[in-house]
Amino acid sequence: MDSQRLHTIIGKLRLRSPLLTASGTSGSADELAGLQNAATILGALGAFVTKGVTLAPRQGNPEPRIIETRAGILNSIGLQNKGAERFLREDLPKLRRYGVPIIVNISANTIEEYGALAARILEDGPDVAGLEINVSCPNIKQGGVSFGVDPVAVEKIVRAVKKEAGTVTILTKLTPNITDITVAARAAIAGGTDALSMINTLRGVAINIRTQKPYFANVVAGLSGPAIKPVGLCMVWDCFAKIPECRRRAVPIVGVGGISTWRDAVEYLLAGASAVQVGTAWFVYPNVFVEIKKGLETYLKQQKTTVLELIGRAHR
Repeated sequence: MDSQRLHTIIGKLRLRSPLLTASGTSGSADELAGLQNAATILGALGAFVTKGVTLAPRQGNPEPRIIETRAGILNSIGLQNKGAERFLREDLPKLRRYGVPIIVNISANTIEEYGALAARILEDGPDVAGLEINVSCPNIKQGGVSFGVDPVAVEKIVRAVKKEAGTVTILTKLTPNITDITVAARAAIAGGTDALSMINTLRGVAINIRTQKPYFANVVAGLSGPAIKPVGLCMVWDCFAKIPECRRRAVPIVGVGGISTWRDAVEYLLAGASAVQVGTAWFVYPNVFVEIKKGLETYLKQQKTTVLELIGRAHR
């Protein structure tokens, strides 16, 4: 029983743990190469979510790209990556050795490009367990959050990816930079998404008082870290409470935003998440997944319950 307390279900994926890496912070390969306890960290994960991959290489935004805030970080990376061809050739073979399901985060500038990217990745990556559609990046000039706030665009993008994905689990990563996240969530469900992940970063700006100009060339950046946890929790709560497919777990939710302890993970599960992604905390504490797993196991044993039984319990 104890070995199964952490098991959870996301779409067609049966995961041994509800702990996933968060795209944008986990890289695409070799992130664990320099750590002595890499095997222990991987043992705590249910799946590995890659950094965003685009069809063509992207250089990203000019430096500086990251600054610290009082309770998190602002980033303006701009989806820098080597492109789908090099990802498939150089990174995916290394990721396969991790021994956990691989979920590839994808971004594009047009609806058609999302479909083409999904098809290309799955053509050479038949063992890819899932695709996470990013319709929510706040620090790029094309696509990103401009798609995420338009429910018509969200539905069309999900439908285009779903058409190419076959039986592969599709997650749609939603933006918090919207009046009502359930609108975009319902659109993704209408498009055929298997799961929702929420939230991406919040729009933020920082100004350098010495130069008297914004820190970032792109001006707007994405805020992540402990400061956004209450927002993420609220949006998970809203979708679980208001959307029947989420409430009955036909479309499970992956909670993202400000998770750095096992207590944070438990809150997300109670709010309605079936799994969680950890990102910013991993920057400062490489053992965060191991510690969250230990704390979660102890809590579940004390409560004589499981992850699956805990999901949405705060709503009862």
